[in-house]
Amino acid sequence: MISIGINYLGSPHPLLPAAVDDAARLRQFFTDWGFAAHEASRDLSSASARGIVDELEAWADSARQGGKAVGAVVYLAGHGRLSSGRHYVLTVTSPANGPYFASKAISAEELVQAVLASGAATGLILLDACYSGFAAHEIQQAVDRAALSQGGPGMDLAVLVPSLHHQKSYSGLFVENMLESLHSGSKGGHWKDGDEYVTLFELREELRLRLDDEQCAYVAGRDGLKIVPNPRYRADAADRAVEMDALLDRLTDEDREHFLRKAASTDAGDMGWFFTGRHALSHEVVQWIDRQDQGVLVVTGAPGTGKSAFLGRLAVLADPGSQAACRVLGLLDEAGGARPPVGAFDAVVHLKNRRADDVARDIAGQLGIDLTTSTSPPRDLVLALHDSGRSVTVLADALDEAEQGEEMYIARDVLRAIAGLPGCRLVVGTRRDRDGRAAPAGPLTGQERDSGPLIESLRPRRGVFRVIDLDDDEDADADIETYVEARLAAATDGGSPGSARWPTRERRRMAAHEVARQADRVFLYARFAVRALENLREEMVDRPLWQHELPTAVGEAGLHQVFIQDLRRFDDTVLITEVLTPLAFARGKGLPRRQIWPELASALSEHRSGRAYSAADVSRAIREAGSYLIEGTEDGQAVFRLYHQSISDFFRSEVTGARRA
Repeated sequence: MISIGINYLGSPHPLLPAAVDDAARLRQFFTDWGFAAHEASRDLSSASARGIVDELEAWADSARQGGKAVGAVVYLAGHGRLSSGRHYVLTVTSPANGPYFASKAISAEELVQAVLASGAATGLILLDACYSGFAAHEIQQAVDRAALSQGGPGMDLAVLVPSLHHQKSYSGLFVENMLESLHSGSKGGHWKDGDEYVTLFELREELRLRLDDEQCAYVAGRDGLKIVPNPRYRADAADRAVEMDALLDRLTDEDREHFLRKAASTDAGDMGWFFTGRHALSHEVVQWIDRQDQGVLVVTGAPGTGKSAFLGRLAVLADPGSQAACRVLGLLDEAGGARPPVGAFDAVVHLKNRRADDVARDIAGQLGIDLTTSTSPPRDLVLALHDSGRSVTVLADALDEAEQGEEMYIARDVLRAIAGLPGCRLVVGTRRDRDGRAAPAGPLTGQERDSGPLIESLRPRRGVFRVIDLDDDEDADADIETYVEARLAAATDGGSPGSARWPTRERRRMAAHEVARQADRVFLYARFAVRALENLREEMVDRPLWQHELPTAVGEAGLHQVFIQDLRRFDDTVLITEVLTPLAFARGKGLPRRQIWPELASALSEHRSGRAYSAADVSRAIREAGSYLIEGTEDGQAVFRLYHQSISDFFRSEVTGARRA
C-alpha cells in the first residue's frame, strides 16, 4: 500500500488541510489489516510530480520482485485539474496554471501503470481530488487497453473516487466517511458484519448515502472487487434475525454473540422482548427435566405456533453465559417456576439443514467428547456417553428442518439413542412431519398412535415419552393478547420511552383481543398482524366493522394470507416478493447477497414479472423486509435465509403454484 497526501504549504495552490492526515489514516487502516506500507510514501507530501512518479515506480518494482503482492492499493489526495482532455493531480511544484504535462503534474495514466506493474492479482486506486470521476474514466480506458494487449483479462483493478467528472471534492469528506462507515457499519445495509470484505460497489453506495448532496462517489473497473477489509467482520458470528440488531445494541459484543448462539434462529419479536406467557408450559418442561431420569420430551405444533421461540427462550434462560444478556433484555423478570435452572441443558443444537454426523459432533463438542478421528460420530457419541455413565440433558430444535432425508437418521441414531441411556434426557422441537400437516383429531399424548412420523421416530425403547402440543395450549389466546398489547404499547422507533405506538390503553386492548381471536393460537399470525397495526392509527378501532381490515383467515391458509397482506405494505411489493423468493429454496445457512442471490431472483421472476434484479435490489429488500430474514456468516461473507419454515413454504408455493388450501 502506498498512500500520499499533498502538502501545499509554500506553493501557489490553496492548502488542503486534511490531505496529509487522510493519507496517514488510510495507510494505518490498511497496514492494520495486513498490507505492507511503502515507508518512503510518508516523505512524499512535498515532493515534485517527478519525484512522486519515480517513487511509484520503485514501489511497483519492489512489490513485483517480492512476488508476494496479492493486492495493491494506491491513495493520492491533492488538487485535481482537467487539462487538454486529461486529469492531473497537482503537487507542490506544479504551476498555478496549465497546461499540465510531463513532470508538471501526476496523470491518471501514471497511477494505473504503477498498479499494473506491481504484479499484484488485484489493484485499487483511491483518488481523492476534484473532478476525479474524469480520472476514473481514464483509468478504465487504460485497464481496457492493457487487457487488449495481453489478449485477455489481466489484473482485477478498480478505482474509487469521491466526485463525478464535473464535481469538486471537499478535503477530508471522502476518507472520513469511508473509515467511519467501515468501523461503524453500513447505514444503508450495503454490507453486514458477516462480510469479510466490502466491495467497491457497496462502498460507493454507502458513500453516496453519507455524502448526500455534497459529493457523489463513483467507481470504475471491477466494482465487485474484494480488497477493502471489513473491520467488523467476525468469522464465527452467530446467526441472528436481521431486525434483532437494534434490540441487542445495549449488549457487549461478547454477550451479544453468546446470546445469539443459544437463541439460534429464533425470531426476536416472538422470543422475549414482547413475547409473554407460556408460563404453564414452561413450568411443565422445567418439572419434566427435574423429575425424569430418562426419556424424550417433544414440543410440537402447527407452523407458526412458536416452537422455536418457546425452546429458544428456555435455552437462553438456562445458559450461564447468557445471564447478563437476559438481565439487560428483561427476560429474568418472570416467575421463577417458569424458568429452567441455569445449566439445565448440557448441549443445545439447532438442526436446520444439518446431517446426523454433524449433529453428533456438535453435541459431542459441547459435552467435551473428542470425535475428531471418529468414522461414525453418532455411534461413538452414544458409546462414549454409555461408558462414562454421564447424565446429560440435550435440547434440540427444528428436527423437521434437518437436511432432506437426514431427519430420521438424526432422530434414530443420535437423539433417540442418547435418550435411551440411563440418566439422559432429550427435549426436542419438531413438526409432526416435514410438511406441517394438520394435527389428528382429539388430544395428542405420548401414548397415542398417528402422532406423525417425526414424533414417532423419537419414541425411545426405554424411558418416558412426553409430547407437549402448542396447539392445545389453553392459555395461548390470553398470551397473544398480552403480546399484541405490549407491542402496541412499545415506544415508537427513535421515540422517547413514553411515546407508545398506540397511546390509548383501551384501544390497544380492543385490537389485541381481535388479533388473538383471528390468530387461533398461531403466534406467527399475531406477529404479522401487529406489524400491520403498527402502521395504522389507533383511531381505526373506532370505525364500524374495523375488524374486517385485519386478515380473517387462520391456520396455514391464513398464514399465507397474512404474508400476502403484509407484503402489500411495501412500496414495491413485486420487488420484495421476488427478491425474497430464492431464499425459500436455499440450503445450508442461506444465500450470499452478492451475485448469486440477484441472479436467482431474476431467474425465478422470468415467468412472473420478468424483472432483472441487481445487488441494489437485494440491499433494498434486506433494509425494508429485515423482519423476514436471518443473517449468518459463511466462507467470509454474510448469508441470509428466511427466518421461519412457514415463510419458506409460502414463497415456494407462490412459485410452484402448489399452494395448499
